[in-house]
Amino acid sequence: MSILARIRAHGGDVIRDEWRMILRPGRLSPDALAWLKKPEVRAAVHAEVWPQLGDWSERAAIREFDGGQDRAAAEREAYREIMARC
Repeated sequence: MSILARIRAHGGDVIRDEWRMILRPGRLSPDALAWLKKPEVRAAVHAEVWPQLGDWSERAAIREFDGGQDRAAAEREAYREIMARC
């Protein structure tokens, strides 16, 4: 069972807002919420919610480091670029 399916089984949900995600906890226990805050778990959930996450992250990093954009601008432009391909 996927992490997202487990969250939904407990009345929660994860909503994608552009490249960010919002957790609606539902009936998740405090232990479950603490587990979901671990960086590796957050990354796994994020990838389930938005499969293009890896492409977006790579494009944002290239725009920031090679293109000289600040992080916020790099993320916005990378999002536009990825969504234009979908």
